[in-house]
Amino acid sequence: MRIDGHVLERRQRLLKSLDFPQIDARKTTIMAAYARTCRWLLNHSKYRDWLDPSKKSHHHGFLWMRGKAGAGKSTMMKFAYLELKKRDGPNTMTASFFFNARGEDLEKSIVGMYRSLLTHLLNKFPYLQSILDDIDIIPLNQQGCPDLGALKELLRSALMGLGQRSFTCFIDALDECDEQEARDMVQCFEDLAEEATEAGIQLRICFSSRPYPYISIRKGISLTLEDESGHAQDLVQYVKSKLKIDDPVLLADLQSQILGKASGVFLWIVLTVDILNKEVDEGGLALKRKLSKIPDKLSDLFKSILMRDQKSPERLLLCVLWILCAKRPLTPAEFRHALWVGLLNQQSEQKDDLVDFDVPDVSDVNANVKLITSSSKGLAEITKSEAPTVQFIHESVRDFLVKERGFQELWPDLGFHWEALGHEKLRRYCTQYLSLAGLQPIIKRQIDKTAWDAQKYSLLEYASQKLLHHADAAALVIPQEDFLSQFSASPCIKVVSLFSWSHSIHATLLYVLADQGLANLITTRMKQDSAKQESLAYIPKEEYHYPVFAALANRHKDAVAALLGLFSVTYDVAVDIDNGFRATEYKNNTPLSWAAREGRLSIVKALAHVGADVNEKDRDGCTPLLWSSKMGHKAIARFLINSKADVDAQDANGWTALIWALRNDHEAVVRLLIDGGADVNARASIGWTALIWASRNDHEAVVRLLIDNGADIDAQDCNGLTALIRASCYGHEAVTRLLINSGADVEAQDSTTGWTALIWASCEGHEAVARLLIDNGADVKAQSKSGLTALTLASRNGHEAVVRLLIDNSG
Repeated sequence: MRIDGHVLERRQRLLKSLDFPQIDARKTTIMAAYARTCRWLLNHSKYRDWLDPSKKSHHHGFLWMRGKAGAGKSTMMKFAYLELKKRDGPNTMTASFFFNARGEDLEKSIVGMYRSLLTHLLNKFPYLQSILDDIDIIPLNQQGCPDLGALKELLRSALMGLGQRSFTCFIDALDECDEQEARDMVQCFEDLAEEATEAGIQLRICFSSRPYPYISIRKGISLTLEDESGHAQDLVQYVKSKLKIDDPVLLADLQSQILGKASGVFLWIVLTVDILNKEVDEGGLALKRKLSKIPDKLSDLFKSILMRDQKSPERLLLCVLWILCAKRPLTPAEFRHALWVGLLNQQSEQKDDLVDFDVPDVSDVNANVKLITSSSKGLAEITKSEAPTVQFIHESVRDFLVKERGFQELWPDLGFHWEALGHEKLRRYCTQYLSLAGLQPIIKRQIDKTAWDAQKYSLLEYASQKLLHHADAAALVIPQEDFLSQFSASPCIKVVSLFSWSHSIHATLLYVLADQGLANLITTRMKQDSAKQESLAYIPKEEYHYPVFAALANRHKDAVAALLGLFSVTYDVAVDIDNGFRATEYKNNTPLSWAAREGRLSIVKALAHVGADVNEKDRDGCTPLLWSSKMGHKAIARFLINSKADVDAQDANGWTALIWALRNDHEAVVRLLIDGGADVNARASIGWTALIWASRNDHEAVVRLLIDNGADIDAQDCNGLTALIRASCYGHEAVTRLLINSGADVEAQDSTTGWTALIWASCEGHEAVARLLIDNGADVKAQSKSGLTALTLASRNGHEAVVRLLIDNSG
């Protein structure tokens, strides 16, 4: 079937809005050893039952793999996913989503999960893309990615459309997203699985999570990793193969103790074996004693590793801060320069020789590995992926430092607000990096970003892109007024734009902040004298032209609130933001005229409060009141009138708010404007008055209101037509009677043809109106400029009843 071009274009646009890149954060060296011994799962009875379609009614396609932190759940999930994906064919599909607490917002959110699964499904089975045409789910005017509710419905529609095809999805690290969101998602998947089972659709879902928080399901198969014999055998095999001890008796003794203390946690065993192997390398005289001192709990082991020596404490702190607080994971080259500039900063403060002043070379891969390993005391590594980054060896390291407050225990001087203070340090390091002498030619020339030496200045892109992010996070505790003042006056703002796809070097500071959604810095900036004017200024070379439009387009709610001078996102503002923003359709609007046009009352009020001119005309020549009247937004029109908006302002065509409201049948707004003192005799460029519009549109009550408020009853438009002629032409009997009773001239002729109201009514065949005009003295024999009469035109057009009426009254 041929698909309409507009429909296809809409599908592709919506499909593109769903997609986003997800970084595989599970490719760690530590857990790779376990991946090689996971094959026991394939023969596990519970796993085989999960794959067996004949047993689906018992478990609804659910398999839940639980395990302690570091037990190897993610590694097991990835192994199972890759094994099953090998079987994918034309009618079968396997997909995965791994929640990543270290990633961007979408990588750790339920919204991101739905988007990812939908993208996989719709690309694998293109016929399912027709679900994007359902306007009950996605309105026709939807521009960006659908909201959570719509994503749920889309996934349901896609799954129910699979027919005889099968879909299997692996959803890992459920505990790394918001708990309530996870519970809601599990409930949604339970309903989907039940519906799919009843419909005979092959849907399988495999979850993994830590034991807590525990989320129960109605039907499903549960598998706890550390309770499985295959998992225990893997741990035994690892100790045997990795512990460097030749004495079989000692090896067996240590192995038994290690496995007992590990409680099934593979990561604990890996770290412990590494500690013992180092003891072996140093002579191995106290292996049992060393093992006895190793803490049983994984978090205590992390603490022990981090505190076991005081070598390079500054480097350790910087290493931890960069991994914890970086906006995105750093590449090894970026990380080397990040540590260097941080130590360089401390060196200038402490007058100590910590590093060389020369920019370090990053080409030596082995040197990078050694630096990262030594700086983190072995708790960080380089990922084994296409785009390697530096991260902790396991998410449980981050949990220890953040959730279990290990960071505060290790560095008590930074106190409760350690995170804000950490961001302030990173902000300072980024600033210092951008101030390097070797970078100044690049900054001053503002060259194309492809022309700089990425290898030599590896941190330049990150420092320019994320400097403001760190300042924004620090602003919660540390004032940023001085920084913003210095930043806006320095070439650094140009460098920020140099590495941005969304704004140019011409962008103002507030536009940059709004585009990136940096609400705390916006609040800081708005306190400065020129900020209010800057927040409303038109910036012609930017995509969204205004800071608030940039924030709206990117759905930065907090940034929008800050630009509007609000302390927080109120419910009304949140609703107004969630209603969407289609920048291409409103490129000629000011923020206030856009909000008035769209009916966003809360935003209209806030913009007026921060100084937006209620009488400012946009590039279409319309004031906010004109837009609200044109669109029928009564509450906004009332607010603007009360705010001293000019009720008689005209657009580029000379149309007033009153005329627009009448033309578009917004009677309530008409009454409001008249009560507000609007000139009832104002004319549009074509000479139409409000009374002519109301008469033409058959608004009897409005006609009466206009007459009562002094409307010129015989005013003529550019063609000489009066309100009575318009009403008669369209056959509006009640309005015609009202105009006649109010003294309208029944003999008035238009200036173009010389036709009277009776000639117009007769030509169009409106018998009742013609009778009313005749009864009120209209001349039946009146002639137009060309000598035509009402009888001639009625006869020519075959209006028999009107002809008879005219003959009867022509005596």
